[in-house]
Amino acid sequence: MKALSFIIILTIVAFIGCTNNSQNKSLSGTFTNQSKSEYSTASDTLIITPLTQSTNSYQIERKTGFQKIRNGITQAKEYKIEKWQSTWSEDKQVLAETEYGRQITPSKDGNSVMLKNTQYQKIK
Repeated sequence: MKALSFIIILTIVAFIGCTNNSQNKSLSGTFTNQSKSEYSTASDTLIITPLTQSTNSYQIERKTGFQKIRNGITQAKEYKIEKWQSTWSEDKQVLAETEYGRQITPSKDGNSVMLKNTQYQKIK
């Protein structure tokens, strides 16, 4: 009887451990993307940080460095930083921001995220 009780308790603990914010753990981190076209080059970084452990709210910091290319000449590097807050939607499996409608979709393995049509790779 003691063994059965122990197995039941162990199963419940394991189930709670596996389902408790398992997706949210892979959301936080630093993700990067680099792109180049005939008009510009850009390096983009997303830093996703949980605001609190008890909610599904995250701060997103997007840092972009880019160089315009005009008439074949690469211009000076410019920088842009944006910060916003997003909420994890368990139903849609996205981080959603309401003011501008931005959505970040994590990959199943947690090694990348998508913002619009751009994929960012996790670096840490």
